[in-house]
Amino acid sequence: MDPYDIERYEKVHIWVGTNFDSEADYSKYFELDHSAELDEPAYQVCGFCKDLGIRWYDEDFIGIIPRSAKEVELDEILYESAIDPSELKSVKAECEKLGIKRANAIFWYSDGGISIPHPYKATCNGLIYIGLFQGN
Repeated sequence: MDPYDIERYEKVHIWVGTNFDSEADYSKYFELDHSAELDEPAYQVCGFCKDLGIRWYDEDFIGIIPRSAKEVELDEILYESAIDPSELKSVKAECEKLGIKRANAIFWYSDGGISIPHPYKATCNGLIYIGLFQGN
């Protein structure tokens, strides 16, 4: 697979779920260590990277929507996402299959910017991996 295939950048990996951690803790999960180089022993791998088995991600390819104070209907969360409207029905069906009826958070990452390991980790910061979909 060509890592520079432009069509891969048009697809997004989606995570949806509920997280009521403090804003600082929620944000820290995605926080890259800019105080050390990747190959230095002092480099601290962020929680998101640990969960995916990587050491770094490109912040230009991630979308982290501010969480709702309470769980809301999926339509409200998905409306905020980078999912192509033609994919919403498929995303909702996958959420239903995974038992997600309401949520307060969503984030996505461009397929061209990352490789998601299989099998998927059960949750990332409390959010469940939904799948790869066409972005908008």
